[in-house]
Amino acid sequence: MIDRIFGRKIEFDERSRQFPIRALLPPKPLRSYTWRVYDVLDQGSEGSCVGHGWAHELMARPVVIQGVTHDTAVKIYNRAQELDEWPGESYEGTSVLAGAKAVMEIGFLKEYRWAFSLDDALMTLGYHGPGVAGLVWYEGMCEPDEKGFIHPTGDEVGGHCILIHGINVKGQYVKLCNSWGKNWGINGECYLSFADFKKLLKEDGEFCVPVTRAKGA
Repeated sequence: MIDRIFGRKIEFDERSRQFPIRALLPPKPLRSYTWRVYDVLDQGSEGSCVGHGWAHELMARPVVIQGVTHDTAVKIYNRAQELDEWPGESYEGTSVLAGAKAVMEIGFLKEYRWAFSLDDALMTLGYHGPGVAGLVWYEGMCEPDEKGFIHPTGDEVGGHCILIHGINVKGQYVKLCNSWGKNWGINGECYLSFADFKKLLKEDGEFCVPVTRAKGA
C-alpha cells in the first residue's frame, strides 16, 4: 500500500477577493452537470497533488488540453514550489494559488478566479466548468464508503488538492476526480455531499476556477 503524502499547503492572497467567479455566473437555477475528465493520474507517493489537480483540470471539459500527462503534473508542481511563499524546494507540497500561477506561466491558462462560498462553487460546477479545490483532508476521506462518498470524519491527516468536476442537485453532492489512480474509489473518483463540501470550505478550503484556458507552451 502506498503511503500518501498530503501536499496541499495553505496560501491566501487577499487580492484574490477582487476576482470572484460570481461576477461571471448566470442568474439561473442550480443545475446538475458533469464535466468529463479524460484520464485519471496517480501521484503515487509524491506530494504533488496540486500539480495533479491542475493537470486533471487541463484534461477536462469544457476545454480539453491535449497531451497532458503525469510529467505535466510534475512540471506544474515543481514550478509551483518555486513560485509559492515558502523558500527553497526541500519540502513536500505547495499551494493551489502557486499551482494556478504555474499553469498560467507555462501557458495553459490566461485567467483564473475564486469561489468564496458553497453557492458560488455549485453554480460554477453547474454552468462554468470544473474547479481545483484545496481542502483539509480527514481519515474518513482516504477511502470512499460503499456508495462512493468520502466523509470528513476522524483525525485530520493533512491538506489535499483535488479536482471537483460535477454536481448532482437532486442527490445533493459533488463529484471529485482524485489523483490516486483508477483503482481508488470509483475508477479514481468519489462523491462529497453539499453539507460536507460547505464544512470543508469553511475550514480554510478554497476553490479556484479557470476562466480562459489556452493550448500551452
